[in-house]
Amino acid sequence: MIRIGIIGLGGFCANYRLPRLRERGDVEIAALCDPDPARRSTIDAPALADYRPLLELEIDCALVNSPNIFHFEHVEAALERGLHVLVDKPLTMTANEASALVELSRAKKRILMTAYTRHFMASAQRVRAVITDVLAITAVQRKNDDGRTARHGGILHARTVHILDLVPWLLQKPIVAVAARIDYAPAGHETRVDARLSLKDGPEAHVLCISGDGQYQDEISIYARTQSFRLERERLYAMDRRGRWSLVDNLPRGGSSTDHFIDAVQGNIDPAASPTALDGRDGLQALRVVEAIKEAGRTGRIIDIPEI
Repeated sequence: MIRIGIIGLGGFCANYRLPRLRERGDVEIAALCDPDPARRSTIDAPALADYRPLLELEIDCALVNSPNIFHFEHVEAALERGLHVLVDKPLTMTANEASALVELSRAKKRILMTAYTRHFMASAQRVRAVITDVLAITAVQRKNDDGRTARHGGILHARTVHILDLVPWLLQKPIVAVAARIDYAPAGHETRVDARLSLKDGPEAHVLCISGDGQYQDEISIYARTQSFRLERERLYAMDRRGRWSLVDNLPRGGSSTDHFIDAVQGNIDPAASPTALDGRDGLQALRVVEAIKEAGRTGRIIDIPEI
């Protein structure tokens, strides 16, 4: 039986993580923590106001679902305690912090997994398995400003990090350079990001992100010589010879980052065959791309990105 401590009780945890855990018969939620008493009152499990007492319990792993600005503190403390950790994206707020956590994970010989949920969607898995001869990629993301920027960062940290991770994962090629233009709100967060991503030995990806216009959009189009695809999270579209997009409706059921993490803790996952890194490397690499985009927007230069 795997004993789990959960740090942070936001909507994703309540609607996604907890139902998956409760469907399993091989895990026990030892305790949860959140500073908000209203959230704690909704949970039928031991609930604490602070994460430090939680880490002193007899537990095997921690699920970190706290606001992004606290990820480094919470993940570092859990790894130091000798726990395996699953953390919501982004891994941290900076690449330096992420690098420190990757090193700590390896030193402690503990799993550190960034919850890139799209790696487990059947739509993304299908594209990764069959895509060849890619010519170009375009991604458009629009998200309304929900007032949580101070705790989660701007659109690059809060949402676009998914795309910056998924594009190189789909093509199995790292992003090695970026160019970008960025517009900022008076408060300092990004309102418009227009970036060009160069993949190693491969095509370019054009990523356009708009925050605060009241609209929602999240799509990645991959144009290839043989078969082009468009991803809208779980939905997958394929292009016919006349350039029309048709829904692909024969996809199998996708997997779960939560289940994958528990399986990995139990020793049932081969790290070399895992669809997501078990030492935090993908979380680090995505943050390097985020920071390169910001530097490119600030300087007007093309910024190279080192590979891990």
